[in-house]
Amino acid sequence: MTGLVRMWRRTWSLAICGLACLSAPAFAETGQTCMATDAENHAACLSMIGAVRELAQGDGMADPACVADDLATTEAVIDWIRLHPERAGNDLAVLIREALITVDPCARGALIPALPTPDPLDAD
Repeated sequence: MTGLVRMWRRTWSLAICGLACLSAPAFAETGQTCMATDAENHAACLSMIGAVRELAQGDGMADPACVADDLATTEAVIDWIRLHPERAGNDLAVLIREALITVDPCARGALIPALPTPDPLDAD
C-alpha cells in the first residue's frame, strides 16, 4: 500500500508542476501566493515548492550524494520570494525555480542544465 501511495503522490506532484511549468491558465499561481499569510495560500505555496523540487529530482539530474534538508530549503524559498515583492505578479513556478537555484546547492545542478563541452576542433 505504501508504494501505491508514494506513486500517487509522485504522479500528482508531477501533474501539478507540469501544469505550472506550462503556465496553463487553469493553474495561475503567482508570487503573491507565497507572500500571503492565510492557510490556503500557504498550503498552495508549499505544494508548488514540493512539486518543482520533485520534478527536478524526478528527472534524475539531482546529485544523489547531496543531502537535502526539505524544511530548511522550503523556508529559504519562501523567504527568497518574500524578499522580492516586486515580482509578486510573476508565475510561482518560475520564482520557485529561481529561488531553488539561489538557495539550494542540491537543486542547482538539477535545475541548471549542463552546457555541452565545446568541440576543440571547432575553435577558431
